[in-house]
Amino acid sequence: GGEWAGAVLLAVEHSPEKKRGLFGSIPQIGLALGLALGTGMFALLQTVFDDEQFLRFGWRIAFVLSLVLVIVGLVVRLKVDETPAFQAVRDLEQRSSAPLREVFQGRVARNTVLGMLSRWGEGAAFNTWGVFAITYATKTLHFEKVPVLLVVTVAAVVMAILLPFSGSLADRFGPQRVYIVGIAAYGLAIFPAFALFGTENLLLFGVAMVVVFGVIHALFYGAQGTLYASLYPTEIRYTGLSVVYQFSGIYASGVTPLILTALIGATGGSPWLACGYLVATSAISVVATAAIRKRDLHL
Repeated sequence: GGEWAGAVLLAVEHSPEKKRGLFGSIPQIGLALGLALGTGMFALLQTVFDDEQFLRFGWRIAFVLSLVLVIVGLVVRLKVDETPAFQAVRDLEQRSSAPLREVFQGRVARNTVLGMLSRWGEGAAFNTWGVFAITYATKTLHFEKVPVLLVVTVAAVVMAILLPFSGSLADRFGPQRVYIVGIAAYGLAIFPAFALFGTENLLLFGVAMVVVFGVIHALFYGAQGTLYASLYPTEIRYTGLSVVYQFSGIYASGVTPLILTALIGATGGSPWLACGYLVATSAISVVATAAIRKRDLHL
């Protein structure tokens, strides 16, 4: 997460002009594979150990194994070269001395605000399907933990497979258009998804999760990196991309499970008010993304 902006920029700014969407979708695969590794590993550990063993030491194994990924990431970060676009700015001595201030100034400030609003739906969607749904399925629907974790793992793998297709669509139709269509599809799918959850049938729960998380989330998430990279000129692009993604994560992602839990609790266990909130995040993101003017884009 912390390296997301850098990873996206390395991909987009090294890409051929007509394949920026495809290249920009590749770093997004990290989210899907990371989630699949996490849920898959916990499903395996909870199968191998009983509840007492898992709570006592089993869960620690996953975190120890994650050190391998930290080492891989560190090696990549130390060896990677700067992008050609940034090298050109550096050679011309056009680097910004205060990029954080500049992303909130002038015409660029409009893109910053719209970018953060456009991410509301994506952040809410990820933490709904990847985090909240696990608790909802085990505590409210009373499914066993391991099958639920496996469902999320399968959905994440499907997402990883489909993300490059989303990137290719972004190259053909533009990342802005693909992102709007995907976020709108997420909004339309929320009520049907929770209706399937309400059947308390594990198979239907799995189908709903694969559709909304594996397919629909891949559609807009694959286009997101290229879209956000185009919001800023090269000299402030890294900072701007980080601001849009990380600042919006506070309200778009971090508090979503708390909001959904509170809304469901306030309605006596009914999920429909919570669904209304999620639809609202979709609507906000669609409007904000559509308001981004092509003349203000920089790729």
